[in-house]
Amino acid sequence: MGVIGIGVGTATMGRICRDKDGNITEQSTARWDADPAGGSVAIWPMDPEKMEPSGPAEVYGNWDAAAYLRRVVDLIQPNRQINIPDLEAMIRAAAKDGVDICTYCADCNCWDCIVSKWKEDPDNE
Repeated sequence: MGVIGIGVGTATMGRICRDKDGNITEQSTARWDADPAGGSVAIWPMDPEKMEPSGPAEVYGNWDAAAYLRRVVDLIQPNRQINIPDLEAMIRAAAKDGVDICTYCADCNCWDCIVSKWKEDPDNE
């Protein structure tokens, strides 16, 4: 892939309501709207000649940087070593060695943290 789009916005789930006989009574489609105050990040392929979307968007929670940044790297397919180390492998290895990397963290929002997930099961690579 040569070009991708990425933006912050608001994701709205689509829904279908049916009556007791299974007939559709209400229907709305899923959508994503650009909004700097939104809570989601969308990534989509783009036509490099027209600079327009050329496929469906993938939507992530804006808090899930580990997932959407990994996907960005997957999509742009750099042809050389990137300067982002494999932090997941490093943290899992440190946990196996008994090192608690979280002692260096001042954030303390552990239940949301990807590091906590990686530490809990260091062998699940």
